[in-house]
Amino acid sequence: ATILSVAMMLKYSFDMPAEASRIEKAVERVLADGYRTGDIYREGEGKKVGTTEMGDRVREAVLNQFQTR
Repeated sequence: ATILSVAMMLKYSFDMPAEASRIEKAVERVLADGYRTGDIYREGEGKKVGTTEMGDRVREAVLNQFQTR
């Protein structure tokens, strides 16, 4: 939720919708890959990770968007 709050801040406070979209897409990618923090994890649904690992995975997903262009 904190990561998506940053996306909202970029979009609505700083008028940076493209940057916000990259963050939102990165979060969607990581969730689609099955990673979940403890607050949204359900037994048997994906892989439970800590907040540091989730943040690292989202960061990598953002960076990958630049590399695939």
